Amino acid sequence: MKNVALIAAAALTAATTFAGVASAQTFNTGDFARSALERIAPDADVAALSNAQAVAVYQVVQDETGAANQKARAESMIRSYQ
Repeated sequence: MKNVALIAAAALTAATTFAGVASAQTFNTGDFARSALERIAPDADVAALSNAQAVAVYQVVQDETGAANQKARAESMIRSYQ
């Protein structure tokens, strides 16, 4: 009986870990990044970015402090990719 409980606990832990990783990865998709960048820099042409470029810009912009700095950095990086 102890083995069954141990196996069940291990399976539950593995399932929870896998679900957490899968949900965290949705924030690193190109579509999510483009959507966020459109809110940060509405005048920039984010549709032309590849998924990798959009994610890269989004991740760099998250390190900036202040909305004006985020917008300026996002616009600058998006222009450099085009």
